[in-house]
Amino acid sequence: MCGIVGSLNGNGQLDKAVLSSIRHRGPDTEGVLTWKNISLGHVRLSIVDLSEAGNQPMESECGKYALIFNGEIYNHDHLRKKLSNIRFRGHSDTETILYFLREFGIEGIKELNGIFAFAFLDKVKNKLYLSRDPFGVKPLYYYEKKGFLSAFASEIRGLEALGIKKELEVSQIESYLKLRYCPAPITLFHNIKKVRPGTVMELNGADGHVLNEILYTRVSEVPLSITSDEALEEYDRLLHNAVKRQLMSDVPVSLLLSGGVDSALLAYLVNEFYQEPIQTYTAGFEGIHKDVNEIAEASITAKWLGIPNERVLLNENKFMENLPALIKQIEEPLGSQSIFPIHFLSKKINEDGYKVTLTGQGVDEPWGGYQRYKVQEALQLLSKWPIPKKTLARVFPSDAMRRAISASGLKDQAERFTESYSIFDSNMLSRLVKRDVFEEHFKSFPQALIRERIRQLKLEKRSATSTMMILDARMNLADDLLLYTDKISMSQSIEMRVPFLDIELMRFVESLPHRMKVGLFKNKWLHKKLAEKYLPKEIIYRKKKGFYTPRKEWFKGDSGVKLQRTLNSANGAFSELFNLEEVNKYFELHRLGKVNYEKQLYLLIVLYFTLTELD
Repeated sequence: MCGIVGSLNGNGQLDKAVLSSIRHRGPDTEGVLTWKNISLGHVRLSIVDLSEAGNQPMESECGKYALIFNGEIYNHDHLRKKLSNIRFRGHSDTETILYFLREFGIEGIKELNGIFAFAFLDKVKNKLYLSRDPFGVKPLYYYEKKGFLSAFASEIRGLEALGIKKELEVSQIESYLKLRYCPAPITLFHNIKKVRPGTVMELNGADGHVLNEILYTRVSEVPLSITSDEALEEYDRLLHNAVKRQLMSDVPVSLLLSGGVDSALLAYLVNEFYQEPIQTYTAGFEGIHKDVNEIAEASITAKWLGIPNERVLLNENKFMENLPALIKQIEEPLGSQSIFPIHFLSKKINEDGYKVTLTGQGVDEPWGGYQRYKVQEALQLLSKWPIPKKTLARVFPSDAMRRAISASGLKDQAERFTESYSIFDSNMLSRLVKRDVFEEHFKSFPQALIRERIRQLKLEKRSATSTMMILDARMNLADDLLLYTDKISMSQSIEMRVPFLDIELMRFVESLPHRMKVGLFKNKWLHKKLAEKYLPKEIIYRKKKGFYTPRKEWFKGDSGVKLQRTLNSANGAFSELFNLEEVNKYFELHRLGKVNYEKQLYLLIVLYFTLTELD
């Protein structure tokens, strides 16, 4: 796991000062390779093949190809068997990819099973290829102007070190306030973009002209014809293989343990392959906070599994003290408050000498674990009866149901999905955002992005719930949850792996019939059936808490008052964009307990600190 950065056509001098901007991603070794007008830089976190043979940038022995790579390729030993004519210097997956792409061309990317972002230089064709793994576990940013790409990096700060300035793209604020993140290729900043998950960008090496953008992954269009017993057996086999593969490491491995079924199942399977009981870590909160505190549940799971569990306790003061710095660390605004526990977990794991941690992330999207999927199922059923929206809202008062009901009458699927996701719906935004800004810049861009993704992935004929799950795995998961996980963990030089997003495993999961995943009164059905084979039911079926922070309570007290004052004192971009009277209403109604506006307030707070950095 590492950090990469590159420049074309002399866009900034790629030197040690540039590498230092991303050195937290790879503190072990660093290097730069320059060929003609292209410079490739790399900082390394040594995990597989700790010798110099694994250092990057890496050139082929013929000198015609070069690679900088961030991530892990878990099936690289299998791929090496197809390269019998190569005399390898070491046993790193980087060397495997370099020669695999040399031998089979960029099409060979389809056979990689792992998490990655890389730049592959083909000197023969004078082309540079940038790519990101199918689920966007590893980020890759680039600076593009008028179709010409001049710089790229694992983090935006790498672009800044090359002299690129972050400038606000006002029109993308709508995407953030509705979706709580900016989906690739956009960011909140002018001309700074993200490589889309599962794509290859082909560049002319001479001038950085973007020649092509190829989606190299597909979703099964026809569900498998398979019985539940057959599916369970195959899921068991593939999950075992995935966990075994992702233990590939020349350094010790640890694991994040929550109170839920996903990390418990992962821990059980890891114990089948790992040489000793794996060290686990759990975050919790001082005080009661029973709705978010998973310490007790994780402790029960660890005791049942016979594995050590380290507790990391957090509190409101730590949240307030670290919030601005953590928002700065993730570089672009995200609405997930879990950056807070992830930071302190990563810090503790680093202090204990680990470089690698496994997580149970990536189950809820493909298996239908979120409430919004049940809501979609309910709306599909209720669409058969003409029940007024106001009646439905009274019967189903949850925030997820409120948004879904509001969207239910919309015929366009992309528009319907956007509205059901929207933390701030269109009516709320029209009051929150100053009128001239709203009318000039808010042009329903999120709908256009979602519509394009539905078309690219050929999801038009799927059910609403199935389409939403597939989109979430490639948008919400990639550019929100996995993005903050990467930024925060790598700030502490920790690689976080996600075995449930193994490419071979996910290909199977997404091909399963809908009925095996989610319904009106069930979710993650087959996944939990497999868990029953290995875990007690009291662990599998206890109430889901999620990886949250008790911000609902904190925003009602002194912390909320302090944050409200901070937002009201704004004299820069924030006050130019938003009606502060409307902002205050959200704080006041939340404090009175009339409406739970914790999500809306958090989005505004994160955006405020992001904009302050630009002022």
